[in-house]
Amino acid sequence: MALSEKDFIVAIELGSSKISGIAGRKKDGTMQVLAYAEEKTTACIKRGMVYNIEKTYQSINNIIAKLETVLKTKIARAYVGISGQSLRSYKTVIRRNMLMQTFITNEIIDNIRQESYEIPFADYEVLENYAQEYLVDSNLVADPVGVMGTNIEGEYVDIIAKSSLRGNVNTCFDNLNVDIVEEFISPCHLADKVLTDSEKRSGCVLVDLGADTTTVIVFKNNICRYLVTIPLGSNNINKDFASIQIEGAEAEDLKLKYGDACSQDSDSIDDDNQTYVSTDGRHIDVSIIKRIIESRITEIIANVNSQIVNSNYSGKLLAGIVLTGGGANMKNIEKAFLSTNKVEKVRVARTLTQPVVKTSNAGSLVLDNAMSNTILSLLLAGQVPCGGEACNVDLFEKQQQEDERRKRQQEIEAAAEAEAKVAVTFDEIKSNIRKQVEAVRAMRAKVEQEGKDKKVRQEAGELVLKAFDAIDDRYDDCVAALSPKDKYKQSLKEGAELTNMLKTAVEALDISVRRANKENGTIGRFKSWLNDIVNDD
Repeated sequence: MALSEKDFIVAIELGSSKISGIAGRKKDGTMQVLAYAEEKTTACIKRGMVYNIEKTYQSINNIIAKLETVLKTKIARAYVGISGQSLRSYKTVIRRNMLMQTFITNEIIDNIRQESYEIPFADYEVLENYAQEYLVDSNLVADPVGVMGTNIEGEYVDIIAKSSLRGNVNTCFDNLNVDIVEEFISPCHLADKVLTDSEKRSGCVLVDLGADTTTVIVFKNNICRYLVTIPLGSNNINKDFASIQIEGAEAEDLKLKYGDACSQDSDSIDDDNQTYVSTDGRHIDVSIIKRIIESRITEIIANVNSQIVNSNYSGKLLAGIVLTGGGANMKNIEKAFLSTNKVEKVRVARTLTQPVVKTSNAGSLVLDNAMSNTILSLLLAGQVPCGGEACNVDLFEKQQQEDERRKRQQEIEAAAEAEAKVAVTFDEIKSNIRKQVEAVRAMRAKVEQEGKDKKVRQEAGELVLKAFDAIDDRYDDCVAALSPKDKYKQSLKEGAELTNMLKTAVEALDISVRRANKENGTIGRFKSWLNDIVNDD
């Protein structure tokens, strides 16, 4: 079947140094890149996290417009890659006792897996879930369905991130009127396209050396075992140059010109007598520049090594370390990793495992460069065509669309502000409940010690009647407003637990008050007097 003008895939990468947009078409097993555009993101994205929604929207809008100009077709939808400092893995172990020998079904496994999505972190959500192994009774099983057993234990790795990571991205694309086909976890799809099956099976570490972050992913037996994002990247080198009063574009040029991850093993000529003349006329020893670069790279590598140890797979990774990302293009980067690691293999992945070619319209895209691997891997992962109608929007219609976008943005901001106020109110209610629990418990202790005092019993009785005033009508309203949002799941759970704690404390106080009233009333005192006489006799 012939390919139509709409049969192209669009992917957007939100990186720390730039936002990239790419469009391509699959043909005969090869991805043809039809268009490419990028925008600098120093003012809107930090460490992979969108922190200025309006500026990010403007950058993505510019990229979409550039792609549409080349494609001569509107972009209706796109695949989006997300990453960032909060992205990491979290391991959970779920156990089930079925009380008797039972055939394990898909339903049992699905229920166990669903429970593994519960994480004890407020404002975090699960983006992906990887099953590791299952232990049925005492046997390790890769696929337990159909196996008979009494006890089953499932181990999972959740890829988690702050809820705002996806939320801010969705807000940007809602304003664009561009649908998100799917949000890809960039490091995971990068791993799929740069690692070989042999490497993932034998065990390896993929290290993506980015601008603001370094992502470490561990694979073993074709399963993702560990993922963490280190808040250090090549931009830190640029910041380090401030110590020699060099900043901005000059710092970037300096890093590219003299960058050497392992200068003591370099084949270049002796740097001791070389000097660099800065833009303000100062002479700086090149050896000083190289020491600054190497010191930061050494720190990044030390952090990577520490995370490999934390993964519990150190010494089990036969395929070694695979480097990619812009930082992987630095001179002697393989030597630097080999000199500080116990692995025997380190390679730089500058190309993907699938063929990619580009047309003349994507001339600014550099292939066979580790820096382009992420955006290309997102493009290769896409399946759904992203083309819309032909480009024929006039200026008046564009202005209308912009006005509608701003109106939607205002509505979104108002809704977010209202939601934040509800969250604050709920926190206040929880604080009041917590104080009430403490007051009720303290009163119960007082009744137990001073139950003969009528005034104490009266105060306790009044507290029993008024204790639940802390849970006013606002509580239910807050629960109803926050329940649809996953990021408030932990807060709502805490509220329910505090409510149960108050109920239990009030019931215990009521029992103590009733007992004290019974013992210290007229009849109670008379019985106590008789008991004293009997005991004396």
